[in-house]
Amino acid sequence: MAYMDCCDWAKCTLCGECLMKCPVMGMDEAEAKKEFGLLLKGEAALRVFGECTLCFRCNTYCPEGLRPYELILQRISESQPRKPAMLGYFINGLPAPNLFQEMYASLSFDEQQIIRRWSSAPEPAEDVLFVGCVGKTVCYDIENSRVLQDLPKYGPSDVCCGELAYRGGVWENYSRVVERLLARLEKVQAERLICYCGSCYNFLGHILPKVYGKSLPFRLVSLYQWLLEKVKGGELEVKKPLGYRAAIHESCYVSELGHDFQEALRELYRIAGVEVMELEHNRDESLSCGAASIARRWSLFDLLREQNKRYREVKASGNRDMALNCPGCFLTLAPTSWLHGIRVHYMVEELLRAFGDDINTPLARRLPRFAWLLTKRAPLALKKIEPPFPGLQAR
Repeated sequence: MAYMDCCDWAKCTLCGECLMKCPVMGMDEAEAKKEFGLLLKGEAALRVFGECTLCFRCNTYCPEGLRPYELILQRISESQPRKPAMLGYFINGLPAPNLFQEMYASLSFDEQQIIRRWSSAPEPAEDVLFVGCVGKTVCYDIENSRVLQDLPKYGPSDVCCGELAYRGGVWENYSRVVERLLARLEKVQAERLICYCGSCYNFLGHILPKVYGKSLPFRLVSLYQWLLEKVKGGELEVKKPLGYRAAIHESCYVSELGHDFQEALRELYRIAGVEVMELEHNRDESLSCGAASIARRWSLFDLLREQNKRYREVKASGNRDMALNCPGCFLTLAPTSWLHGIRVHYMVEELLRAFGDDINTPLARRLPRFAWLLTKRAPLALKKIEPPFPGLQAR
């Protein structure tokens, strides 16, 4: 199986809509038809290979209900027989040391004990909170959250929703990661799985059934939607209004999650006391943080170029604050945002604070440790190997 196997490409009429409506490339009709025709034939589509940010948006434009993103990712991956060894270091869920395992090992004894507890399936419950790779780095605040205190937590240290392997174009690694996760989730008895991370919500609730062809036995709900549900049910109220203006930067997968998720973000932010500002490109047209675009050519300059586009839109809105719903966007933008005089807010933490939680270990505090671990493994960025990644050898 491969990315493009999720669709019957014989249904493609070569209308070119997906590339014509792309907020990044915006091709004319003739060029769009030519480029997509090359993709269908497995040939090099030079403009797509040179400019696509791999952001999912094109999937919303196909009138036949096909998934152009997966075809593009397939062809780009095929054009790269060797990939940076650093990609393997980012992939959690494989039986080898990686960035996240080394992050967890650097946490305090109490934090490591929390993650160990989360590695066992909780008692059967209506709702269970699934905590992904990044969320576990701030496990202390999640475990001690008053807002989340009634939610049993589950998040084994060695499982992942598969996003980094998927977006990196290594299908075989994605499959291995997902199969491990599915085996673990068989032990969970719940009606709903509440996803702390938006990426987990997308990959478990949308990519897994639509592309991988498997579904989970419970309903998937984003933590943002769960919080809004509790507010509307009178179970949560704002105790510490946030009181600032912020431009909403939506993650590149928000187009997969649809209108209800997009509006839930805005409604929740407003309830918490944020004056919401819209960027020029928003909702299904939103531009990416640049992280996924690295997989096109494995160039840091591609990432920085996409970030600069977004920063210009924030400044054009008359604002200097960005509200981010995605941990990947936060980890990507936080190290460079200050250079542009822009403040980034990781909204899961901001909302929990607004509803009365104490945030003692914000994700921003983990940035130096992430940077240090990546610096130690810097030589991997220069080494290229043939995927799938077997994993790094322990030192």
